[in-house]
Amino acid sequence: MNLSSVLIVAKEELIDTLAESIAKIELCSVELKEKDKLIVVIESENLDSELKAYKKLEALPNLISINMVFSYQDLDEDIQKALNSGAIESIEKNEKAENVIYNGSVFQKMS
Repeated sequence: MNLSSVLIVAKEELIDTLAESIAKIELCSVELKEKDKLIVVIESENLDSELKAYKKLEALPNLISINMVFSYQDLDEDIQKALNSGAIESIEKNEKAENVIYNGSVFQKMS
């Protein structure tokens, strides 16, 4: 189960219409409406459906801003898929540590 809260800001005179549009988007519910702000909760079964719902929110007209405030993902299923795929073992067997280049430092040149 994935849960996310999204803060949406729009012109105050458009908030009611916007809330009605959001109520029609699957997985989304308006939990708080105050002046020019809405708090929307996305409740989904997986990350893909959560992102699709967020993209639908982003595409709504007349938004001033939209920001994900909180997000919780139950990634156990995704982690298990990765473990079952054999990709981790393949990388560990075929990749030598000396061939791994760390580029996290601004002082190290990119190759």
